[in-house]
Amino acid sequence: MRKIYPLGDDFFIALAFISFVVGIILKLMGIDTIGFGVTNNSIFYFATMCLLFSVALSLYDITRERK
Repeated sequence: MRKIYPLGDDFFIALAFISFVVGIILKLMGIDTIGFGVTNNSIFYFATMCLLFSVALSLYDITRERK
């Protein structure tokens, strides 16, 4: 069993999934702006950044395991 479990990967994947689903629901309901300047496009952009950061953490873990 692994001593260190990369919890950050799962956290960012879950965060991206939740924000993606919220963005889709708001888009289907016709709500463009939530408040404080947050729009549907910014929610989708946040989901994309979370997924890219999760990929970066996974690649970092792969290189750390090889050493």
